[in-house]
Amino acid sequence: MVTTTLSSLSVQQRKVIRAWCVYDWANSAYATSGIAAIFPVYFVFLFQESLGDSASFLGLSFTGSSMWSLGIVVSTALVALSSPLLGIIADRVPIKKALLWVYTVVGPLFTVLMFFSAYTAQPWAWMLGMLVLANIGFAGCLVFYNSFLPHIASRELLDDVSSRGFAYGYVGGGLLLLVHLVLILATRDTAAADLATRLCIASVGLWWFGWALWTLRVVPEPQLHRVVGGLSPLRALSMGFVELGRTLREIRRFRVLVTYILAYLLFNDGIQTVLVIAGAFAADTIGIPLAFNMATILVIQFVAAGGAMAFARLAERISTKAALTVALLVWILIILLGVAVVPLAPADSGDFDYRVSYQPDSAAYMLTHAPDLGYSPSEELWREEVGDIAAGDTLDSGQAGQLLDSVRESEYSLSITGGSLGGQTALGRDHPANLGEGPMDWWPEAVRRWVWRPLGLDAPYQWLVLGIGLGAVLGGSQALARSLFAQISPVTRSGEFFSFFGFVSRASSVIGPLLYVLVTGILDTRVAVVAIMLLIVGGVIVLRWVDVAAGARMADAEAARESAPGKSAPGGCVNAH
Repeated sequence: MVTTTLSSLSVQQRKVIRAWCVYDWANSAYATSGIAAIFPVYFVFLFQESLGDSASFLGLSFTGSSMWSLGIVVSTALVALSSPLLGIIADRVPIKKALLWVYTVVGPLFTVLMFFSAYTAQPWAWMLGMLVLANIGFAGCLVFYNSFLPHIASRELLDDVSSRGFAYGYVGGGLLLLVHLVLILATRDTAAADLATRLCIASVGLWWFGWALWTLRVVPEPQLHRVVGGLSPLRALSMGFVELGRTLREIRRFRVLVTYILAYLLFNDGIQTVLVIAGAFAADTIGIPLAFNMATILVIQFVAAGGAMAFARLAERISTKAALTVALLVWILIILLGVAVVPLAPADSGDFDYRVSYQPDSAAYMLTHAPDLGYSPSEELWREEVGDIAAGDTLDSGQAGQLLDSVRESEYSLSITGGSLGGQTALGRDHPANLGEGPMDWWPEAVRRWVWRPLGLDAPYQWLVLGIGLGAVLGGSQALARSLFAQISPVTRSGEFFSFFGFVSRASSVIGPLLYVLVTGILDTRVAVVAIMLLIVGGVIVLRWVDVAAGARMADAEAARESAPGKSAPGGCVNAH
């Protein structure tokens, strides 16, 4: 038996596959620099600058982040609801490439138009409107970009090609993110900061559209097995609704596909929720600095590229389903360890936030080190409590004692060397190293005692290590989930079924965040993360029931039935290809 490899394909076939992968390189800039790093932060800044911390609309109170989330939900819902219908039409009328063109124009265009928010009367409203339209382009292009996969690669190459696409995306998105971070950090706290941020935003759209032209020029329109001709737009919509109803009635025939979609709904929900809440969890619960978290995101991008290809090789050896299961089990382990990330308690005097040293010459205490306070509500309250003291200030013994007592009730730590107070330390009640009495707090305490402390890894480096592990499985889990779906979907209905795949991807981005909010409100964030992890556990269990071989046979049979000569379709005449 001859095994098909990429190297055995013709030059033209390899050129098409490479061009398809380049689209991931193109649009990942929007996902990485845009949605993950720059857009939400800048939007919240614009919202708060115009309206304050919150504003009331139609009797409801909105913050910058909740208004941002609303924009994401609206745009995603529009694509999720429309894509199954468009996908069905694209399987009967050769418009997949035209639809990809439309979304590729819409997404980058409205991304670039975000640049002009500063020149409008309501910058936050302008950016929100541009975001909704740009995100429609992003979510829509993914549906039809994915639907090209089974047309450009045979079943035995799906893992490899899907993984290459994700690898291209991680590297491309990571490179642009690196440029953006350098530019933003270089102009931070200067008059050019706002312009630099908006230039970064515009460059996302230009990068996306510029690289996408390669894909759109090279990748051909997929060959259809059942073409419906002579359709007006109204008749095309009518045909789409008829076919959609038929699919819903026949869904029981695709039992393997339905089972896999249920598994995917669960584990993808868990993965996407972890990715969404990781930054907030790192800042709120663990106290990871923003710059360190941004650096971790960069590391993840490049590790994920290699991880995607490594899991493609693993899938060749043990099957796609088995390799995907391995990736999901590693996800579970990483989340368990992520829950256990906790700062080490300060040990040496240099580890404390406030350091006070007795000066014999002046018979007073000097504050040799103090944290850089920002302007968050908690930091403002702390500044009112202790005053705006800074490194180099001199304290008498009474003031040093008062600072010691104040720190014990705060989120900071303090050590005193020398003098009558020498040797005294304080670890604030709300210091990140202090665990509470939550149901899961025994777990990070145990891991800190037996793993983190012996290794000498404080929280930021624990987070970095887990980020590297996450990157190793992130690309593999996403790429193999996509290729496994392609293996058990009929190629003649790729637009239709990948539209449903996109719908489930979007729907699964709702359940997890709601679960996280609910469990956090009742218990705490660590328990909420464990609850999200259980979604992945459920997905692994359901995945065991997915018979990939049976699903592939069903897909082949359906494709043969669809492409049979004389096969009729509602809405017009048929040309068999």
